[in-house]
Amino acid sequence: MMGGANRRLTSTVVAVLALLLASGVSDPSPLHAQRVVAQSGDLTLDLGGYARNLAGLYHLGYDVPGQDRTSAFDAQVLRLKWGVRLGDRAVLNVHDRMQFQASSEARSLGNSVAGFGVSALPGRSVNLRTSIVDRDRVQAWHDVDRLALTVYTGAGDITVGRQAITWGISNLFPVADLWAQFSPFELDTEEKPGIDAVRWLFYPRAGWEVDAVMADRGSSGDLSAGVRASVTLPWADVHLAGGKFWNQALAMAGVSAPVGAWKLRAEGVLPYDLDRDDFTRVRATVGADWLHGEWVVSGEVHLNGIGAPDASGYGAVLQDPRFIRGESYYLGRHYLGAVVNYAPGNDRLSFTLNAMMNLQDPSAAVTPVVTYDLGQSVRLSAGGLWAVGRRPDMTGVLPAFRSEYGAYGSLLFTRMSWYF
Repeated sequence: MMGGANRRLTSTVVAVLALLLASGVSDPSPLHAQRVVAQSGDLTLDLGGYARNLAGLYHLGYDVPGQDRTSAFDAQVLRLKWGVRLGDRAVLNVHDRMQFQASSEARSLGNSVAGFGVSALPGRSVNLRTSIVDRDRVQAWHDVDRLALTVYTGAGDITVGRQAITWGISNLFPVADLWAQFSPFELDTEEKPGIDAVRWLFYPRAGWEVDAVMADRGSSGDLSAGVRASVTLPWADVHLAGGKFWNQALAMAGVSAPVGAWKLRAEGVLPYDLDRDDFTRVRATVGADWLHGEWVVSGEVHLNGIGAPDASGYGAVLQDPRFIRGESYYLGRHYLGAVVNYAPGNDRLSFTLNAMMNLQDPSAAVTPVVTYDLGQSVRLSAGGLWAVGRRPDMTGVLPAFRSEYGAYGSLLFTRMSWYF
């Protein structure tokens, strides 16, 4: 019993380390786009992609029975992005993804190395993943993360198959991005997890966009469908959305408006549990962005209706189906976050400082990162994590949280990305 609780606790630690790493090292635009490798008439074959490596040292900061406080890890991902285009009428996108990860610790550190494999993948009726190596300290696998055909018609763009879909306008704490939410814990931030869906994107009039989606979740009971309408007004961008997501009916709304050098944002989700026949707690994010020359500053306040009101309830949140399937990646209810990016006079070097705070613990984590573009195709990053908060109580039969970020320890890492 104790071993299982330890594994769950440490899996959460690893996931949040990846969150902070990914938040602090969010990738700018790719250094290279897809290149034409073959062409015949209107038929064109494109190929692009990237390879990444992450290496790090992690220090937990407290004792867990049967585990070392300090561990090392290495992880790699290779993604090939194929595109078959038929003039301007249709395109078929296929992404091959190969992943490898190794750690000095066994699976008690979680099923994934920090930074890879921590996003909650959407339920899929068709499994296109193949395990190559599956050992305690080493795993390797291949999957097809995109397999989608888009047809461009006069009535709109229709996409069928495994694809990336993004809803919402929040940066740090997304609440409306529910089709296949890109986990903030994930290192591979270039491409979101693909979801098997049919999507119709059309534009009924100038300034309007309507996005209708029906998605497979792996079972008929979890089949999801929704519609999102967006309009650009002289003073703001506004969107309204609604639909069935898993066992919930959700109503969503958001607004984004420029005010001088600032951009103000707000969005919220009102869930209705179809099984319980009752409303559940609202999820909402309010944010602001400031752009000034070499500086970009963003801040957000977040209300997480899925989270627990205090640390004693965090263990229950870990078992909540909404947390497991990736509707939220946070254990508490009230958060404050900020990101500061400074690029001193060139396009190659940048400094990023990410700070997140659970206001109810209280606990916080700060991640500084430096990134440098070496030439036209290689990006190097290095950084670390510093977390503040009460450590978990390991004296009982089960470990008990006393704060969220206090359980996360410290991290030093390097990362290299090669685009082709």
